[in-house]
Amino acid sequence: MRLQIQGQRLKTGDIPKYKGLFDTVLVMIKEEGFRSPYKGIYAGFQRQLVYASLRTGLYDPIKNMICGKDFKGDIPLYTKIIAGLSSGAIGILIANPTDVIKIRLQAEGNLPQGVPKRYSGVTDAWIKIYKNEGFLI
Repeated sequence: MRLQIQGQRLKTGDIPKYKGLFDTVLVMIKEEGFRSPYKGIYAGFQRQLVYASLRTGLYDPIKNMICGKDFKGDIPLYTKIIAGLSSGAIGILIANPTDVIKIRLQAEGNLPQGVPKRYSGVTDAWIKIYKNEGFLI
């Protein structure tokens, strides 16, 4: 993520702070400590838990809703595709707020020195984002 956003902050002629994946990790550990690469990991776990559970758990009910529970034989490919797309879309729609929190927590480590952090953790981020920006961010 830091490699992605550093280009937005560079002015013409500036030298990029990070030169690749491993360099980014090494600079983060050197400047922010050993735990810095793990910032946002709890939000990442939340996102994965919500998304994977919904995507996997909704597939069969959606498939059964399309073709019926008593369907005999091989289920048509288009039904499987529709069920997969639908369960994935519902899962990402619900899991997207956890992605926002994960990215914001990861970006906290990239703030210039002297700029205070906005969030103290996952729960604090949920509360502040909901209070300041509402549910549909």
